[in-house]
Amino acid sequence: MKKKRSGSSRYFFFFIVLVILIYGAYIGINNLFTKLDIFKVESIRISGNENLETDFLKNICNDFINLNLYSISKKDVLKKYENIVRIDGIKVSKIFPNKLKIEISEKKGEFFFRTESGIIFPIDKNRIVLDNVNFYENEALPVIGTKIPDSEIIIGQKIENILIERIFSLREKFARVDPDFINSISEFYLKDKNLIFVNADIGYRIVFGDNEIEEKLRKLIFLEQNRIFEKGTTIDLRFKDQLVIRSEEI
Repeated sequence: MKKKRSGSSRYFFFFIVLVILIYGAYIGINNLFTKLDIFKVESIRISGNENLETDFLKNICNDFINLNLYSISKKDVLKKYENIVRIDGIKVSKIFPNKLKIEISEKKGEFFFRTESGIIFPIDKNRIVLDNVNFYENEALPVIGTKIPDSEIIIGQKIENILIERIFSLREKFARVDPDFINSISEFYLKDKNLIFVNADIGYRIVFGDNEIEEKLRKLIFLEQNRIFEKGTTIDLRFKDQLVIRSEEI
């Protein structure tokens, strides 16, 4: 006796055929689109960049002009920009019929750090060393004075340093009291074992010590609101029940 084909098997067969037909139609339409002159790229729009110059970014991908819009993949675009350390991400959009849009997101400097020999580099929030060929106007960043040898610096790679990590940690504590405080500091450096903060506007020095950072910042803000400090003055907040103000560095 002949076994009847079940209904579910029949539907599965039709489903597979349908998928193959749809995929074949997609391949055919895509091949057609990649051959039509109407889809040749006439213009490229760059957006999202803040520090990197638009003309610089556009010149890098000028090779895409007159190529078919649908023959350009995101991988092709990423390859053009892969050596630019400042680029954090790229979003590619194809605008019918002949425009290519490239949206850039940049790595932004959070601090500068100074090496053992005095060379300055920016680092982003992930401690990635950014290039120092250009210093951008909107990156007036505090400088962390380190003893990192120049030989350990690799552009585009993460830097590991105890002092840098300490500054990032302190910034989080300061932000709970005054998010803008860190921007009022021009430099951080170690003097013996003490971390010194240098005020950006006047140039007086501040020493917080290691404990009760948030409470000490509140005390400093109160002092700055009620007293004028001269350049070269040191405000020493290390002691719990005593405020020390010196005219010389500790």
